[in-house]
Amino acid sequence: MLDILLDAIKRTFKSRLLPIALIYLVLFGTLTHRLFVLQILEGPTHAEEYEYKKSQSREIKSTRGNIYDRNGMLLASNTLSYSVVMDDTYEIKSDNQRNAVIHKMIQIIENNGDTLDNPFYITYTEDEGFKFTVSGSALTRFKKTAYAYALENNRLTEEQENATAEEVYYFLKDGTKQYPMFGISDDYTIEETLKIMSVRFALFSNYPKFMQLTVASNVSDGTVAMIMENLADLPGVQIKQKTKRVYHDSIYFAHMLGYTGFISSEELDKYNAEKGEKYYNSTDIVGKTGLEKEFEEYLAGEKGSENVTVNESGKVIEIVDRIEPVAGNDIYLTIDGKLQKAAYHILEKRIAGILLDHLRPDLNYGTKGESASEIYTPIYEVYYALIDNNIIDIKRISDLPSNASDLEKRISNRVHGKFTDAKAQLFSKLNSLLSYDNEITNKKAGDMEDFLDYIYEVLTKQKVILLNNIDKDDVNLKSYQNNKLPLNRFLQYALANNYIDLSKLGVDTYFSSEELYQKLLDYTWEYLDKDSTFNKKIYRYLVFSYKLTGTEICLLLFAQGVLEYNEEDIRKLESGAISAYSFMESKIRSLEITPAMLALEPCSGSIVVTDVNTGDVLAMVTYPSYDNNMLANKVDGDYYNWLYSDKSLPWMNRPTTQLIAPGSTFKMVTAFAGLEEGVISPDEKILDLGIFQKVTLPVKCHIYPRTHGAIDVRDAIKMSCNYFFYETGYRLSIDGKGEYNDQLGLSRIKKYASLFGLDSTSGVEVGEAMPNVSDKDPIRSTIGQGTNIYTPVQLSKYISTLANRGTNYKLTLLNRILNKDGSIVLKNEPVVDKDLTNIKNSTWDSVLKGLYKVANESRGSVYRLYGNYDVTVAGKTGTAQISLSKPNHALFVSFAPYEDPEVSVTVVIPNGHTSGNAAETAKDIYDLYFNLENEENLVAKEAILPENNIAAFSD
Repeated sequence: MLDILLDAIKRTFKSRLLPIALIYLVLFGTLTHRLFVLQILEGPTHAEEYEYKKSQSREIKSTRGNIYDRNGMLLASNTLSYSVVMDDTYEIKSDNQRNAVIHKMIQIIENNGDTLDNPFYITYTEDEGFKFTVSGSALTRFKKTAYAYALENNRLTEEQENATAEEVYYFLKDGTKQYPMFGISDDYTIEETLKIMSVRFALFSNYPKFMQLTVASNVSDGTVAMIMENLADLPGVQIKQKTKRVYHDSIYFAHMLGYTGFISSEELDKYNAEKGEKYYNSTDIVGKTGLEKEFEEYLAGEKGSENVTVNESGKVIEIVDRIEPVAGNDIYLTIDGKLQKAAYHILEKRIAGILLDHLRPDLNYGTKGESASEIYTPIYEVYYALIDNNIIDIKRISDLPSNASDLEKRISNRVHGKFTDAKAQLFSKLNSLLSYDNEITNKKAGDMEDFLDYIYEVLTKQKVILLNNIDKDDVNLKSYQNNKLPLNRFLQYALANNYIDLSKLGVDTYFSSEELYQKLLDYTWEYLDKDSTFNKKIYRYLVFSYKLTGTEICLLLFAQGVLEYNEEDIRKLESGAISAYSFMESKIRSLEITPAMLALEPCSGSIVVTDVNTGDVLAMVTYPSYDNNMLANKVDGDYYNWLYSDKSLPWMNRPTTQLIAPGSTFKMVTAFAGLEEGVISPDEKILDLGIFQKVTLPVKCHIYPRTHGAIDVRDAIKMSCNYFFYETGYRLSIDGKGEYNDQLGLSRIKKYASLFGLDSTSGVEVGEAMPNVSDKDPIRSTIGQGTNIYTPVQLSKYISTLANRGTNYKLTLLNRILNKDGSIVLKNEPVVDKDLTNIKNSTWDSVLKGLYKVANESRGSVYRLYGNYDVTVAGKTGTAQISLSKPNHALFVSFAPYEDPEVSVTVVIPNGHTSGNAAETAKDIYDLYFNLENEENLVAKEAILPENNIAAFSD
C-alpha cells in the first residue's frame, strides 16, 4: 500500500503538469491574500477613496447692514428665519416626477398658511381667462426667457412677440416636439399648473444653475416640520436658515427706508453691469426702494464662498476651502427717530381736527362749487367713505363668514336686503332709460345720471366701445358728450357703424340691430352685476337717499371688527341714546377712525424738519403711511392690493413726490427778484388798489374788496399782499423799451427761484419728483400760481436757505456709514449747492424782516399763534387754491430761532383749507423740538381742532 503511494508521488513529481499546478497555487494564494488585504484590512479606506465625489462651488450670503437714526435708534435689522429651497437635482429623472415633487411641496407650504416667493407673470380667472400681469419691457423680458430655447438670433420672432398669455402658458406647459419645456400633466388644474409653472420657470431661469432657488421664505414652523418629515419624497428640496429684514416702528420710517426683496431680472442686469461681473444672481435679496435701494452697495456686504465635495446623495463630505462673507456696513441717518415718530402723530391729530372742524350733521357742503373759502363735509360723506375706501367690506355683507357673530348676521342681513332691493330697482330704471326708443339724456335722468355715465365709462374702459375708431369730431359722439343725445341712441349708432367690438358680446352669427343692441345690454347687466365699483355706487345711493342709516353703518364697524366690540356703544346706537353723527364724531376725535381710513379732504400731509446750517433732515414725515415689513423679503399679496387701492394713497412719499402749488410761500422769491433787479426798493411803498388792472385779465388781492393800503416789501410779506407782488411781477416784465414782455418777467423770476434750488431736486437720497418753475403768466406766478409746483422737501431747502442767509445746502438723510468694527467708511459732510451770499444785505434784511413780521407783529398772518411764543419764529403762510369745489392746500414754511436759526419746519396739508392749519401744526413741532410742551400731551391720541378763525388765513 505504501509502495503504491510512493509510486504515485514519484509519478506526480515527474509529471509535466506539476510546475503549472504549483504556479497556479502560488498565484491563487497571492490573489487570496491581496483580496483579504483590500477587502478586510484596507476596505474602509478604499471605500472612502473610491466613493462618488463631485466638487461644487457655493456662495455664502452676507448679512445686510443695519440702519439707525442719528442717535443710534435701530430702524432696520435682520433676524433668522427658515426658507424652503430647491435645486435642479439629478435624482429627479423625469418631468412628471419633478412636477409631482413641486406640487407636493407647494401643497405643504400653502396648507400651513405660507406663500410662494417666485413671481410669475401669467394669471387666470374664469371671467377674464389668461392675462399677463406685466407689460412693456418687463413683458418682453418675460417672453424672451419663456422662449429662450426657441429664439432666433437671441431675438423674439414676430409670433413670439405677439403671443398671448394663453399661448405662452401652453408653450411652457406642453412645449413642442423640438422644445419639450415643462411637461406638466393635464391632471393638474389650471391653478395648480400655474403654481407648478411658477417654480419650474424660476428654476429654468435660475443662474447659476447649481444655486439653490428659494421657493418660500420666512415659513412657519408647520411648514418646516412637514418638509422635514417628507424629505424622502422631495428630492432637491431642503429647509435653509436665512436672514429676514425687519423694520422697527415701520409706519414712521417706511417711505424713507424702503424695503428689500428678491432681485428682478432688470435689476440683475443693471447691478451686474455696474459691477462688471456676474456677481448678483436670481437668489439675491436687494434694496427695492428708498434708502435700502440707494445704499445697496454699502448695506449688502460682500459674499463669501466655499468649495465643497459632495457624494452621490448630495451630502457635503469635505470643505476644500472657504472665504468668509463680509457683513454689510451700518448706516446712520440724519433723522431724529423720536422727533419723526412724534411729528407723525401730531400731523395725524391736526388733520383729524381739520376734518372735524368742517364736519356737518346734514347735507351742507358750504361754499363748495362757488368758493373754496368754507367748504364743509356732510356726515353722509363720512358714512359712504367707510364703504368706498373698503373699511367696511361690502363683499362680506353679502357673503357672511362662517364665524360671523349674531350682531354681524343681524346687521348684514338687514343691509344686504336693502342693497338687493335697491339694485333691482336701479336695474329696472336703467333698463328703461336704455330701452331702444328712449329719448331721455343722461343729464335729464335725475339720480340715474351718475349710473348712466358709469355705464359709458365701463363700456369704453373694457373696449367694448372702440373709442379710438371714432373720429373725435364725430357729430354723434359730440352730441352724446354734450348731453344732447341719449346713451341708448349713441350705443345704437356705434353698433350700426362697427364701433362696438362684437367679439366681447359673444356674437359670431347674424343678428338684427335690435337683437345686437339687446346683446350689448345683456353684456352690460352681466358686467355690472359683478362690478364692485357699481355696487359701491348703489351703496352711495342708499346712504344719500337715507335708506341706509348712519346707525347701520356704525354697527357694521363693530360687526366687521373695524372697531373693538363695545356692548354699551352698540346698545346706545340701537336704542337711539346716541346719534350716529355724535358717535362718528367721537370716533374721529379719538382717532379710532382716522383721516386715512376715510380718505376725505384732508386725509394727508407732510412735515419736513431741517437743520438750516447743514442741510441735515431731522424729520421727513408723510401721512398716511404703511408697514414696509409686509413688502420686505417677499410681498404679501393681500397687503399689496390694499396698499395700492386705498384712496388715501399710503404708498406715496409725499415730502419727496407730491408736487404742489406753493401759494404765497413763493413771494420771497418775487421779493428777491424785484429788489435785486432794482424794480422795487426796500423802502418803496406800493398802494394796494384791490384789483390789479394793468394786464388783460385783472387779478384781485386776497382781501378784496378791502385793501392793505400803501405798504413796503416787508409789510407785503407780513400781510401777504397779492397786489404788491402783482405790481412787482409787472415791473419785472417791462423791457428796455418800456413794453410789457411776459417772457422777460418769467425769466427773471426763474433766475431767483433757481438760486434757491427750486429748479432742481433737494438732494435727499430717495426718489424725488422734479419741480417746475412757472413758465406762464408772470403776474400770477409772483404769488406762487402759474405753473409753479414743488415738493415739501424742495420748499424746505428754500426756507432753510433763507434762514441761514444764503447758503443753499443740499438736503441729506445720511449722517455716516460705519463698518462692523465701528470704523468710519463714510462721513457725510454738508454740500453747498448754490451760494447766495453775494446778494445785497439790504435785500436780505428786508425779506427776513418781512418773515419775522409774519409771526411777530400785529396784522401778521400768524401773529395770534406766535406773537407771544417762547421762541422767535419767522415764516410764511401759503394757501393754494385748486378749484371752487375742493378745499385749498395749506402750507407754512418757517424757521427758528429768528436771532440764531437752528431748524426750519415745513408743513404741507393738501386740501387743508387754510394755511393757518399748517402754521398750527408747525407750532406743535416747535413745542416738541424746543421742549416747550409735554411730549405725551403733544402725541396723545386725540384730534386737535384748529384754534384760529378760518378766514384769517386765506392768503
